[in-house]
Amino acid sequence: MQEIKQETLSIAEANKSLNVDLEPALWAFIVKMINYPELSFNESTNVIAYEGFVPFKELAKEWIAGINDNTYDVQKCQGCQAFFDINTAEGIYGKPDDFEAFICIPCADKMTAREYYQRYIEQ
Repeated sequence: MQEIKQETLSIAEANKSLNVDLEPALWAFIVKMINYPELSFNESTNVIAYEGFVPFKELAKEWIAGINDNTYDVQKCQGCQAFFDINTAEGIYGKPDDFEAFICIPCADKMTAREYYQRYIEQ
């Protein structure tokens, strides 16, 4: 019986192998969106882990290309700093007229109306 090899990539290794310079939170988003049970991102160590049969680099290339060509509208939450595809994620905007300053629903739920006003309206 053949054993399936567990692969790991640090953020630096992933960036180098795909010729990009992405921050850990964006890699966490890409891994989440690829949505393979055999693929994970460890936020405490910033390591991507996957079973050897998962075509991680090819799938990541597709997501990176989609982000670069605006197929996916990826924005960082102003609260938790995680990335979201705003076409599929729910949230609110600090600057709704410009669709800027995205705030994910979990962060929006924690924010009071006063905090929102002072941070985005009062400016």
